[in-house]
Amino acid sequence: MTEAAADGGAARTRELAVAMVALAACAFSLNGLVIRQLEGATSWQVVFYRALGLLIGIGTVFAWRHRDRTWQAVRASGRLAVMAAPLQGIGVCLFIYSMTHTTVANTMMMLSATPLFAAVIGWAVLGEKVGWATAAAIAVTIVGIGLMAVDGLASGALLGNMAALGNAFTFAIFIAFLRRGRGVDMVPAVMLGAACGMLIAFVAADDLAAPVHDIVLCILWGAVSQTVGMSLMMAGSRVLPAAEISLIAMIEFVLAPTLAWTVTGELPTPLSATGGAMIFAAMLAWSARRARLRRSVPLRTTGS
Repeated sequence: MTEAAADGGAARTRELAVAMVALAACAFSLNGLVIRQLEGATSWQVVFYRALGLLIGIGTVFAWRHRDRTWQAVRASGRLAVMAAPLQGIGVCLFIYSMTHTTVANTMMMLSATPLFAAVIGWAVLGEKVGWATAAAIAVTIVGIGLMAVDGLASGALLGNMAALGNAFTFAIFIAFLRRGRGVDMVPAVMLGAACGMLIAFVAADDLAAPVHDIVLCILWGAVSQTVGMSLMMAGSRVLPAAEISLIAMIEFVLAPTLAWTVTGELPTPLSATGGAMIFAAMLAWSARRARLRRSVPLRTTGS
């Protein structure tokens, strides 16, 4: 194979990975819209049936991909998947609680800080360096979170905002585990995480007798939207560096509040919008800079 052909193949692989991550962000952006269509399910009921759908959907895709080597693939993820799973389960609970106790925009703006938390965790746990740009983004993010917290106290949405912040933190740690296990298929961590979410919801819920409409919608939400998003995101992450993934994922944090506003007319308060805009702007600039700095890093090829 000539060098030109190899370069062309690498470019096409990268374009496909970019498209995968962008489509995953679009799939995830439906979260807020779906949850606003529910008729009466409690937060715990939503967690349970959404996680059930995700477990069925992602488990089916995983089994189809590995076929007769499915059990070996599960075992290969090992302790990392077991350690990461509770974080995924807790994160799901915090996400649903946030979505039902504050605006979609507030939740998304808090979650946009996830890559920054991941960088801080990488510094604290893995000894990765934190440059001036990361420090500046942290400072701006702290101010934005502070504004949203103050607004939450006044509007009664503080717990919802803080749940989103907790979700960003737990998901950042979950990402750190995925990075440690990038040599193997870490989908079992998502599957176990969904099972953990179901277990937490089963214990915490008064009952699981939600309206049939809500049960069906939540199962489809997990089995279709979340499964497609997770599958595409994890496939794209095998090619693209984390910085580029963070930048492309910003699509979700813009599209989700836009969809909620278009369909339900839901808008954040001016103070929350200001704080959220500060977080989003800091993350956009930080992710763009990291992507630009890493563009010269050779692409990783996907595994078979």
